[in-house]
Amino acid sequence: MGVPAGRRLVHSRRGAGALALAAAALGLSACGGGGPSAGTATSSLPPLPPNVVAYVTLAGSGSDVGYGNRVIPVTLTGTNGSAGAGIRVGLYPDAVAIDASDTTAYVANYSSNTVTPIDLATGRAGSPIPAGQGPADIAISPDGRTAYVTDDGSSSSLGHTVTPIDLATGKPERPIPVGAGPQGIAITPDGATAYVADAGAIVAGQVGPVGHTVTPIDLSTDKPGRPITVGNGPTGVAISPDGRTVFVTNLDSGSVTPIATANDSAGPGIAVKGGPVAVAVGHGLAWVVDTPSNTSTGDNVTPISLRTHKALAPIPVGRGAQDIAITPDGKTAWVTCLGADSLVPVDLATRQAGGGISVSGGPFAVAIASVASGPGPPGASSSTTTSS
Repeated sequence: MGVPAGRRLVHSRRGAGALALAAAALGLSACGGGGPSAGTATSSLPPLPPNVVAYVTLAGSGSDVGYGNRVIPVTLTGTNGSAGAGIRVGLYPDAVAIDASDTTAYVANYSSNTVTPIDLATGRAGSPIPAGQGPADIAISPDGRTAYVTDDGSSSSLGHTVTPIDLATGKPERPIPVGAGPQGIAITPDGATAYVADAGAIVAGQVGPVGHTVTPIDLSTDKPGRPITVGNGPTGVAISPDGRTVFVTNLDSGSVTPIATANDSAGPGIAVKGGPVAVAVGHGLAWVVDTPSNTSTGDNVTPISLRTHKALAPIPVGRGAQDIAITPDGKTAWVTCLGADSLVPVDLATRQAGGGISVSGGPFAVAIASVASGPGPPGASSSTTTSS
């Protein structure tokens, strides 16, 4: 496939010392020292807190960009992080989403036309689920029953649909028509409406105009509504926690469009540096990732106030910034940086970027979950590697 031009190559931790002490205490409880007899061992210690794990898709690097086929679990522990062994998925994993129960990740494989489920307890990939052509993004309904996958098309033709997938059966359902070249998708917290970014021909090789609309979908009927005019080349979509505002990144306009969900009306574009490709909402702000453009070197995260819709000072991250996800505690955003082979943290309170965790192979899309505590995700490395 052709590499997209400017597109997303296009949701308190216990330290090692504390873990060791907990393990020692458990051993004493089971093996003597006044504890229960063998076979009836108990412990008064509270259960370990869950691990916070980032699931990072690999798009490939260098001349192999677009040919990656793995997802790397990264345990976000302490000041560093531990990257696990790769989980094999389809070709060019373009997006990843995690269900509300933090039990399964779903990976949209752009070049394989499939979605791969990953069991987060075991780290094992399940059988691929057929999707439409060119799955570019994926959102899961709040009730966990359905995944909605945008069908961007191929490197030579534009897609025009969103494919719902019944997650109980693993079967795709009737595609929903939307605008050309759909990219990002997000669902309102009440599960009533999905908003789809109709990016148009932004992938190298595709023929047609660049898009400038967002299509709302009534999820009770799977019927598309009237397209909403935004900026050029809309890619990323995120929704405020109260469900009142949709934020859309306009790659070719250097702006973010807020949409009021009450009447599906678009507000004035909010200018940001570079070409904005991805957005996440947390800590009272929308956090926008931008790539280089004709007017800016890009590779920043720009906070936008949810109240005033004003852009604040951009935060430089790593080369080739692509995607962003926020930890469950709402304190940190993590940004994939394809060109720097790193996963970079941004402190949402101080608005400062920290040292990145090295993730080789072209880190691309990212989603974060709280998973059962233990030695880390299956295949996790015992060493930690960081890069600035």
